[in-house]
Amino acid sequence: MKYLPFTKYSFSGSPVACPICGNSKRTQISRYDRRFKILPQSKCDECALVRHEFMLSDEQLSQYYSTSYRSDYQWVNSAPTSRHIEKRVSEAKTRLNNLNPYLKKNPKILDFGCGSGEFIELAQKKGALATGFEPGDLYAAYARDQKRLDVQNCGWENYDQKKKVDVVTAFHVFEHLIDPLKAFQKSISWLNKNGLIYIEVPNMAKGLKLKGFGSLHMAHTIGFGRYSLELLGAYCGMKTIEVFDEFDIGMIFTKGIPRPLEEIKKNSIDEFANINFKQVNKQFWLYSTRKLFGKRYKNSFIVQ
Repeated sequence: MKYLPFTKYSFSGSPVACPICGNSKRTQISRYDRRFKILPQSKCDECALVRHEFMLSDEQLSQYYSTSYRSDYQWVNSAPTSRHIEKRVSEAKTRLNNLNPYLKKNPKILDFGCGSGEFIELAQKKGALATGFEPGDLYAAYARDQKRLDVQNCGWENYDQKKKVDVVTAFHVFEHLIDPLKAFQKSISWLNKNGLIYIEVPNMAKGLKLKGFGSLHMAHTIGFGRYSLELLGAYCGMKTIEVFDEFDIGMIFTKGIPRPLEEIKKNSIDEFANINFKQVNKQFWLYSTRKLFGKRYKNSFIVQ
């Protein structure tokens, strides 16, 4: 029953206002996720943030990530595989290179949702005092016990940060949250003066334009675009100093005056303007058909 198409997930949720701008008006863009499970998704009418129609509670989400996430979406019930580690090491190198121009000597870095710890390990080799926390039991234990890294097994709400840090990093974490605004504000509280926050998330605007509802699933409660991620920082009084806009979207934030909120919201609305229920469904079948026949889809999103 767990993976039976056209059925609901065992977790239930409740309708909520936009987790960033607070607007309750939304437009549904899909009824299903990539497994054909019933999981309605909407975009905010004011800022275009994509989200689950029915958000899980803090307790449900904590339980899911602590015990079920890795087995549910990555098919692992043990420590990370060698393939996983190889991929994460490669990603860590790219991310540290992106961050390096902004780092002082021997920086203090906190990795928010650090997984199996590859970024922390690499940062330490480059001279940083790097620590982290990870809600998943298996990966936190691996990072702590096998790699001997300073990693706490907890969520961001319960993380005990005794000393301020120069940088907070969060790679493919914020799309899993239900209150990204509060989590961002908590991250700011961990920073030294002039500290940085480096966030990377999947670019939902590009994902929907390429795969349709094939880019949606239960683990990603929120879908950011280039501008809705900037908006998250702006609501917390943070401005962007670097943007890495590829298939994923990465941003480095620092304290300062951001662009006007209404300007960022307009950019976000424009970014998601042609993403609607009809197109998201149509694009899934176009993408799936081309993938089935081994064809690359160059013009990823055709509006008619």
